[in-house]
Amino acid sequence: MKKLALLAFLGLMTSVPAMAQGDYVHENDRRYCASGQSGLDFNSCMRRLRNDRERQDRREYERREYEQRREYESRQRWQEPAPVYVPEYQRQPQYQQERPKLSDMQERALNNCNLLAPRDQPRCRATVMSTVR
Repeated sequence: MKKLALLAFLGLMTSVPAMAQGDYVHENDRRYCASGQSGLDFNSCMRRLRNDRERQDRREYERREYEQRREYESRQRWQEPAPVYVPEYQRQPQYQQERPKLSDMQERALNNCNLLAPRDQPRCRATVMSTVR
């Protein structure tokens, strides 16, 4: 009886530090693999369990990233200004204006306006077009 109580006490003392450190998952995996219930040898079983946990963690991370991205995009949509509706009878016919002939340097400068921030592009285009005769 004393031996049984001593063994139980020692068993508790060895498992408490593992649980206190939050390593009880690893301890449960180790016990499961050591029991032979998995049908694999110990190392293969531990490797498979570790890979399964890593895969699950990756999926959870990707799911959180997806939800955060969706939430961010929905917020961005609400920040956009509402489209302005102009009734058909108020719409002006839009005439196509011919684009003036640009030199090679002006053409390159106009193309480079696309590399600027969107808020600076109209000013850049206006500057380039102001050099056209």
